[in-house]
Amino acid sequence: MKATILTVFALITLSVSAQTDSTKNKKQDTIKIGNMVIVGDPSIIIGEQPVSNRNRRRNKNNGVTIHSFSDTLVSVTSDTVKVGSMLIVNKKEQEDPNFKTLIKIGDASYGKEKGGELGWIRGDFKKTRISIAKDRREHKIVSTNWWVFDLGYANYVDHTQPLFYTAIPYNALVPRYVTNTDLKLNNSKSSNVNIWIVQQKASLYKNIWNLKYGVGIEMYNFRLEQPISFSNSAPNKMYFDNVNFSKNKLFVEYLTVPVQLNFQSNPDNNRSFYASLGVSAGYLLQSHTKQISQERGKQKVYGSFNLNNFKMATVGELGVGGIRLYGSLSMTNLFDKKFTSIDMAPFAVGVRFSKF
Repeated sequence: MKATILTVFALITLSVSAQTDSTKNKKQDTIKIGNMVIVGDPSIIIGEQPVSNRNRRRNKNNGVTIHSFSDTLVSVTSDTVKVGSMLIVNKKEQEDPNFKTLIKIGDASYGKEKGGELGWIRGDFKKTRISIAKDRREHKIVSTNWWVFDLGYANYVDHTQPLFYTAIPYNALVPRYVTNTDLKLNNSKSSNVNIWIVQQKASLYKNIWNLKYGVGIEMYNFRLEQPISFSNSAPNKMYFDNVNFSKNKLFVEYLTVPVQLNFQSNPDNNRSFYASLGVSAGYLLQSHTKQISQERGKQKVYGSFNLNNFKMATVGELGVGGIRLYGSLSMTNLFDKKFTSIDMAPFAVGVRFSKF
C-alpha cells in the first residue's frame, strides 16, 4: 500500500516538474515525458499527429489523464487515482490546516507537514477502499482439450415389449431362449469408462455460449447376474449356460462423436457454473465376453452377438469449478432389432476429469 502511494506521489511530482520544463517548447496543457503524454484537453494535437481515440480517453471528471502510445498508465481525477490495474478511491476529503496534502485516500492523507519532512501518513485507513481491477482474460475463439477421462456407472433401460414365451428345459441340443428378464445386471460391478481423445469448445457468444464437440472411445462393462453366454453360432447369439460363473461380463466399445451446446455463467471465473446438452453418435468397434468359472477357467469370446452397430444418445454435463458430472442415455437399442425382440437402452452417469 505504501509502495503504491509512493509511486503515485513520484509520478505526480514528476508531472509537475516536467510541466515546468515543457512550457518552454510545448503548449502548457500538454506534457510529454519519453513515450508518455499528459493531456489536459483531448482536442490538443501533439506534434503533427492527433492523439488517436484508441490512446486517448476523455476524463468525465475533468481530471488529468496520463497516456502512453500503447495504453493509459495513470489516471488522476478529483476523487480517484488509477495506477495500472489498481484503483484508489477517495471517499471523503478532509481539510487539515497544519497538513499539506499531496495525496488523499479515503480518510487518510499522505504528504508532508508545512516545513516538515516528506513521508508522513495521517488518517484512518479503516474507511479506505482500494479495489484492484483484474484484467479480463483473453479467451480463444476455439479451445482444445486433449485426453479427457470419464469414470462412471452403467446400466440399461428395458423397453422390451411384453411377450409370451414357452418354457423350454435346457439341454445341450436345444438351449433355453433368453428373454429380457434374464439380462439383469450386477449394478455394483457394471461400469462405464470413456477416453475422449480430443475435445474442442468454439465460442458462439462471448465464451458464455459455446459449441462443444470431440471424438473418443466409449466402453461399457455389463456384469450379468445370470449364466448367460454369447456365441456366434447360436441362433440368437445368446443362451442359458449350465455353468456358474464367478465373473460374467459383456464388454461393448464404441467410437463416439458428441456435439453439445455449452453454457458457462462466467468465463473469467474457474469456479463458475456450466452445463452442456447435446447428442452423440457412436459406431461399434468391438465386443466380447469375459467369463471365469471353475470348470472352464478364464474365457473370452469375440463377436458381434446381434448387437446394434450404431448408437445415438443424448448427452449432458453439469459442473461448478473443478467438479464435473456427465450423463448419457441411448436413444437406440443395444441389440439389432432385426434379430431379437429384446430392447435395451444403455445409460451411464459419472465423473469427468477435464479442463472444460
